[in-house]
Parts: sequence; C-alpha cells; structure tokens
Amino acid sequence: MPKLISAGRLMFAIGMLGLAFICILAQDFIFGRPPALPAELIGMAPFLGYVGAGIVAVSALAILVNHKYAAYGALVIGLLILISALFRQVPSFASQWLSALKSLFMVGGTIIIAATYAGEQRALKTLSEKNWDVLIYTGCVFLASFFIAGGYSHFLYAEFVIGFIPAYIPFHAFFTYFCAICLFAGGIGILIPGTRRLAALLSGIMVFGWFLLLHIPRFFANMNDPSDRMGLCESFAFAGFFFALTGISERKK
Repeated sequence: MPKLISAGRLMFAIGMLGLAFICILAQDFIFGRPPALPAELIGMAPFLGYVGAGIVAVSALAILVNHKYAAYGALVIGLLILISALFRQVPSFASQWLSALKSLFMVGGTIIIAATYAGEQRALKTLSEKNWDVLIYTGCVFLASFFIAGGYSHFLYAEFVIGFIPAYIPFHAFFTYFCAICLFAGGIGILIPGTRRLAALLSGIMVFGWFLLLHIPRFFANMNDPSDRMGLCESFAFAGFFFALTGISERKK
C-alpha cells in the first residue's frame, strides 16, 4: 500500500497548507476551531495566526517535497494544535467538547502521518517497532474519539446535520443516521488491530466522499464563509489520515 501512504501524506500536506492560509485570513490560529481568545489577549491573535500559519506551512511543504525532516514537520503541526487546544478548548470543554476532540483527532492524524516515515528517515530509526506501535495506537485512539463523538453528535444535533446536507442529495434523515452509524463503526474498527485496515480504508473513502459531495459544493456556493473554507481543507486532510493509516496497517500485516 505505498500509494495509499503517499496519497495520505499528499492530502494531509495540501489540507494543512489550506488551513494555514485560512489562519492568515482570520488573523488567528484556528486549527480545530477554538473559541476566541479572551478580551485581554485578543491582541495576540494576529501574532498567533501569522506565526502558527508560517510554521504549519513550512512543515507541510517539507512533507510535500519528502524532506528528510518531513516526519518532524507532521509532529510539529500536531504539537501546535495540541498546545492551542490545551489553552483554548480544554478550559471550556463542556461547551467546546466536539471541537476539542476534533483538535485531538488532528493531533492523532499528525502522529499517523509521522509514523508513515518510520524506518525511512534516519532520525526516526532510533525508535523501536514497539514504540511506534504505541504511537500509532495513540493516534488511533485520538481518531476514534472524535469519530465516536461525531457519531453521537449526529444523533444529538440531527436537525442541524439534516439541514447541512445539500438539497440535491435525497433522504437527508436517512443519511444523517446512516453516517452516524458509520462513524461509530469506523471509530471502533480502527481501535481493533484485526479490523483497523478495513475500517481505516472505508473511513477514508467516506470522508473523501464528504469532501466531494458536501464540502466542495458548499465552498463554491459561498466562498466567503470561513466555516465552509475550513470544512473543505479539513475533510481533504482527514481523508489523508485514514488512507495513511490503511497503508501502515497493510505494511505491518
């Protein structure tokens, strides 16, 4: 599955570059969609946005060109998102739980992308296979947490999800609950080694389907909507997480 790993890296890097550009437009580091900074710190938002976006862009470019430090680039992106989540989302977790879990999902994805370089890049060869297994499973836990929470939110906010689906797709209620079940199944499936490869592949196909059928049309319908811009880049990168995980699982098998 080397092609899936390459595709996953490419999709991740392009998605991160898109999100970095959105941060520059927003003048804030908004990976994971954190709440606004407190009034006394709001002046720091442009600095965080520009510096964070610059670091993410350089790291993503390292992955695009397969630089010898590409794996570190993925981990740096994950670290920035984690720090942002700890300071901006965890304190308000009761009201920001889904966004906070999305940030952890993105951190998990960066771990998976970094793990695709295990055995390839000299600096990473110091980690044993057992250590990489632990890191990969940690990434899977983060991915699964958001998927399971996302499935739950499809039931909890069913009316919103139904309204989010474009009019040209029929049976809105059916697909809302069907996707909820798929999210549950995908989250649980990637936690189980025996089903991880298939669950990751099907999850990647599902998320890429959302990119094509939901996020592209919504983006072109209103290109000035920040949420739809982020949804376009996020869904593309998220599908890359799962394709990379599929490739890793196949390689280990």
